[in-house]
Amino acid sequence: MEEIQLALTAARTDQKNFGLWLKNWQVGQTLSALVSGQRPTGELVLRVGGLQITATADIPVQQGARLLLEVRQLQPQAVLRIIGNPASAAAAEPGGNVRLLGAAAPGVETVNALARVVSLLQPAEGAVRTLPAESLPLVRQVLRGVSSATQLASPAGVRAAVAASGTFSEAQLMHTASRPPGAAPPPADMKTSLARVLAQVDARLEQVNAIPTRATDAAALLGLRQELETALTAITTNQLASLPADTGSVRSWVFSLPFLWQDEPRQLQLRLEREAQQGEEADGQERWRLQLNIELPRLGALAVEARLAQGQLAVEVISEQPAVRTLVQASGGLLEKALANRGLTLTGLVSRAPSTVSDVPDAPSSALDVRA
Repeated sequence: MEEIQLALTAARTDQKNFGLWLKNWQVGQTLSALVSGQRPTGELVLRVGGLQITATADIPVQQGARLLLEVRQLQPQAVLRIIGNPASAAAAEPGGNVRLLGAAAPGVETVNALARVVSLLQPAEGAVRTLPAESLPLVRQVLRGVSSATQLASPAGVRAAVAASGTFSEAQLMHTASRPPGAAPPPADMKTSLARVLAQVDARLEQVNAIPTRATDAAALLGLRQELETALTAITTNQLASLPADTGSVRSWVFSLPFLWQDEPRQLQLRLEREAQQGEEADGQERWRLQLNIELPRLGALAVEARLAQGQLAVEVISEQPAVRTLVQASGGLLEKALANRGLTLTGLVSRAPSTVSDVPDAPSSALDVRA
């Protein structure tokens, strides 16, 4: 956390309103300020409410950034502390829109982003408590979209989680627009729900000058905002990875599925691929590959790859723990029986330790080139 000292601009020194306004400040109060410019002397020009003031700072802050400031002292000089990381303050966007401090920066780590944001949206968390009452139904909507481990153990549960993952968000919106009047809208997906909560967080951050807000609560809101944007970035990355390629014989879909494991938010990363056949190799049979990454207590990180062709399924499990690999091999009979009930034949079940660096199933990257 860095401190900046505020000083009056020359144009404001003869205005008594500033002194009266300053007297209304309280130590611990949170203010929202816009960095509107910088003077040749290096001083920042800030706009707080309807008042323009200057500030000296030893840290770089971009013009157009929106800062949240905590009042640290009023005498002998007003001192404010920037809440959050000032280096992440973003520049103004085209059209004059300004992004608040705390926005996800390019290249931000998106691994387990949905699990983290689900944890922050729990009702007991401080950031949620600071949101207005009308925001709570949106928060509950996000939490309702989180599957349980039991639901993901069934084909129907996985299908529902995939449909609500946000990967198909825009396609579902287009489908909704073409529905006849009066038709029930489809359930909100994760991307749409998170975007709505983000809008509520932004609105609350913009109100800190009008609504007294403790610095700790403002910092919690900033943290929630950053995690919301990171989670939305992860979903968008999945969507980009799922776009049809101009060339190649593989069609892929990528999904991030948050779920609850013993009431703790976890995340399953799933990649589904369909191999297109061309030329002499084409036999009319579809070939599918499923990859997933998951990390669970005691079991650790797991990578699973399943290949399906003509009703025959081969499964490979990668784990660093010998006990897990032994358990997988011992469960082969149960898996074979379960697949037979669905008309599939298990042709192979292999469990092994990672053999190369790329095999290590620690977590999926934002590039989604993973063994899952």
